[in-house]
Amino acid sequence: MTNQEIEKIISEDEIIRGKEYLLKILSRRAYSRYEISKKLQYKGYSKKIIAYLILWLENNDYINDELFAEMWTQFQLQNKPIGRYKLNKELRMKGIKEDIIQKVIEKTYQEIDELTLARDLIQDKIVSSKIKNIEVDPKKIYNYLLRRGFSIEISRNIYDELNNKNTVISDS
Repeated sequence: MTNQEIEKIISEDEIIRGKEYLLKILSRRAYSRYEISKKLQYKGYSKKIIAYLILWLENNDYINDELFAEMWTQFQLQNKPIGRYKLNKELRMKGIKEDIIQKVIEKTYQEIDELTLARDLIQDKIVSSKIKNIEVDPKKIYNYLLRRGFSIEISRNIYDELNNKNTVISDS
């Protein structure tokens, strides 16, 4: 056997092991192209094998960054709502391309009103505070919304609404 034949056998074995590994991790959850690449790098695969495996995944519709971004966005909004700024940041961290991020964000926030989303998010905090007999601090809610990626305008609207409620309640 020549060195070239041995390298070919080793390369084919790596590809088979890589496919098995990828199918195993993709059976648990979806991943972006970038996340897959990082996982394979961590496992010690060469750039050539990684490129081959990613192409194989894309050709067989196992990964699709646009679909991943849409699914991840829906999951986030259902479980712990975030604003468009944090959504943008988190999708970038997952290696999603900017054009896909903008497309997904525009589509998502056309379907969902961001102000309503922010109101729903703080409603749980307000109920929890009332149960614990803790006064709701509009400044803390404002800062919380900013940390969750909501715009200053939306956070300010909620802040003003809470201040108006407190004024009306204290006047009664």
